[in-house]
Amino acid sequence: MTRRQNIPVGQQIVRRVVLAAAVILAALGVSTGAAFAAELPKQWDPSKVAVNHDPSNTFLLRPGQVLVGPGDAADVQRVLKDYKAAEQRPFGLTLLITKPRTTDPAREVLDALARVRKATAGRPEGPAQVAPNYVFVGEAAGDAINFHGEPRIQGGPGSTVRPATLPATLPQRGALSTDGAGAKIAVLDTGLFDHEWLRTVQRAPGSADTWDADADGYGDAEAGHGTFIAGLIRQVAPAADIYAVKVLDSHGVGDDFGVAAAMAQLPTDTDVVNLSLGGYTDRDQPPLAILNAMRQMGGKRAVVAAAGNHASSRPFWPAAFGPVLSVGAVEGGETKWARASYSNHGKWVDATARGTNLQSTFTRAKTLLALGSAPSPADPTIAFDGWARWDGTSFATPIAAAMIARTMSRAGLASGAEAEYKLVASAPPVPVSEFPRAVLLDELEGKAEPKS
Repeated sequence: MTRRQNIPVGQQIVRRVVLAAAVILAALGVSTGAAFAAELPKQWDPSKVAVNHDPSNTFLLRPGQVLVGPGDAADVQRVLKDYKAAEQRPFGLTLLITKPRTTDPAREVLDALARVRKATAGRPEGPAQVAPNYVFVGEAAGDAINFHGEPRIQGGPGSTVRPATLPATLPQRGALSTDGAGAKIAVLDTGLFDHEWLRTVQRAPGSADTWDADADGYGDAEAGHGTFIAGLIRQVAPAADIYAVKVLDSHGVGDDFGVAAAMAQLPTDTDVVNLSLGGYTDRDQPPLAILNAMRQMGGKRAVVAAAGNHASSRPFWPAAFGPVLSVGAVEGGETKWARASYSNHGKWVDATARGTNLQSTFTRAKTLLALGSAPSPADPTIAFDGWARWDGTSFATPIAAAMIARTMSRAGLASGAEAEYKLVASAPPVPVSEFPRAVLLDELEGKAEPKS
C-alpha cells in the first residue's frame, strides 16, 4: 500500500525506483484503464500477477488460477477439464490451476468463471462458488499506477521507509509492562528479521524475511514490513505473544488462497489476527478464500485488517468484511485529528489509529538509494541500523491489534473477540468526517491501571 509523497528527494528512501509507462500516459491524458494496463513493476513475475483491464473494475489476480468453494470442486472440474487441483485444501476450498493460453490472463480467468456459473446455474443448490485467486498487492484504485518513488504494494505502507536512530530501549506507547499478558497476536505478513527486541516472537516454519531477493543491491520494497509491525505490537502490548507467519514475499506480493491457508494453520490459542495487507476485487465482491476462513474459524478471535492507502472509499478486502475490524489512519492528537492523506476511508472503516511517522524495529542492512527514474551506478548507499520510520494503515493496524490484546489483559477477558467488542464500544468516535462510523483508538491516551 502506497502513499503519494511530496518530500525532498534527499529525504526519500527509494529502495527501488520504477517509472511505469502509466505515469507518462496519465500525464498525457490517456485513459485510466490504458495507464493501469501499461506495465506492472518489473519485480513482479507476470506469470504470477495479472491485472483486470476494465478501468471501472480494476483488480489483480493469479493467472490460470480459480478458487472453488467447499463441495463444488467436482462440478467445477467437469466444466474446467484442463484445470488441476492443488493438494492443499484449507477450509474445504479447492485451488484449480492451469497454464494461461492468451495474452490477457485476467480475462481468461473471468471467462472460465462465467462458463462455470452458466453450466451450474441449474443445480438445486445454485451455481458453484468460484472466484479468482486475488493478489493482494498492486494499486487497483480509479487512478493511474505510479511506480516512481513508491513501492506499489497493497499489503505495504503509505510511504517509503526511512532510517531512524535506534533508541536505547524499546519505547512504550502508553503501555504497562503487563499489557497483553495472556494474549497471542498472529502477524500474517512478510515474515521476520532477527532483532534483539523480537527474540521471543514465535515463528511459523519458513517465516524468515528477505532483504534483496534478486541481489541487485536495492532492498526489496516490502522487506522489513512484518518486522516493523511486530515492533509496534511490542510497544503497545509488551507482554503479548506474537506469532509471525510469512504470507507476502519481500516485494509484498501474496494472495487470497495463501492468506486463508495460513489462517487455517494458526495455533489454536491465537486471539488476534493482524492482516496489514489487502486489495480490491471483481465488482467489490468478498474474496472467496478469506470469506470461508472467516465463516469457519470461529467467533472467538479478533481479525484486524488495514483499510488501504489509496485515499479511496472503494471497499478494500479483507478489511471490508463485516466481522473484520477495518483500520484507517489518522494524524494529529487530542482534539485535532485528521485523516492521513493516504488512508482509505468510508462507512466500511470501523476504527482509526495513528499511522504516520511511526518508528519501530527494522533490519540491519544497506541498500542503494535510487535518486533517478532508474537505478544508476552513481546511486549512493544508505544503511539501516535496526530502527526505521514508516507510514500507512499497515501500521495503524497493529496498534489496533495490540490495543485489543491490551484490553484482554486489563479487563481479564477470555477472547480476542470479547476484547475487541469492549475496546470499540468504549472508544470515542473519531472526529473526522471521512470516517463516519469509525472510532478512535488512541494508544497514547494514558496508562490505565490493570484489573485488580
